[in-house]
This record gives sequence, C-alpha cells and structure tokens, in this order.
Amino acid sequence: MKKIALIGPWGGSDGENWSFKAEGKITKIFINHGEVIDSIGFVSLDDDGNHLHSQRFGGYGGDYTEVHIDNDVEELNEISGTVGWFDGKIVVTSLSFATDVNKFGPFGRENGTHFSLPISKASFAGFYGRSSDYLHAIGVYLRPT
Repeated sequence: MKKIALIGPWGGSDGENWSFKAEGKITKIFINHGEVIDSIGFVSLDDDGNHLHSQRFGGYGGDYTEVHIDNDVEELNEISGTVGWFDGKIVVTSLSFATDVNKFGPFGRENGTHFSLPISKASFAGFYGRSSDYLHAIGVYLRPT
C-alpha cells in the first residue's frame, strides 16, 4: 500500500488545525476571498458516485467562488499561491489551482512570498492547514500513482 505524503504547509501558525482527506477525486473547491483567502472547502467524489462535502475552513468574509473540476476530462495537478502579513498575522494571501486543461485563480491578492507545487506521478488526496477568520496555512496530501 502506498503511503500518503504531506507537503507544506505554507503560511503562519495562528488558527486551529483542520484536515480534509478526499474519498476519491476532488471535484470542487469553494473559496471565500478578498484581500486574502478567508476560507476554503472541498467536495470529492467517492467510488459509489457520492459527493462528499467538507466543512468550510476559515471565515465568511470576501467573495465566494466555486472551482469546478470535470474529472471526466481533467485532473487537479497544481496548487500555488502567496503567504504574507494581514491584520497582524501571517495568512494565505492568494491561491491558484490548475488542471491539465484549466487554470483557476488567482483568488485573493498576490502579495507576499510565493509557493508552488506542480505534481506528476501523484494525485491530490486532500488538504490540511490552519484557519480562524482567515486561512492561515495550507498544505496538501499527495497519493503516489
């Protein structure tokens, strides 16, 4: 059995720990964003065709955006973003996602230190991090393929 690898997290140490491990492929990412990433959540599709929704990780500020990933024709293969100071704390200031077909984002404002994780020979198995009123940190679970 192949082990899940943890990569990251990128960001600060404030907020509460959170974790989302996908049952299958990630089909949707929902983000609240303004000057920074306020919150993030996910939907995955299990082997029986059920959509499994995570809770919202973070606050309710900013604009709401849904990223739809059509698993019949594309697969999530990159996360990137920036982390920086906001309201006296280090937070995730922007996020972008890419598949082999589409690029989504940037959400938030690209302000601070850049990070990027393009993947091959692996798939996204979930995300983890820290949050309060904002997304303070984000990391990924990778499943080797």
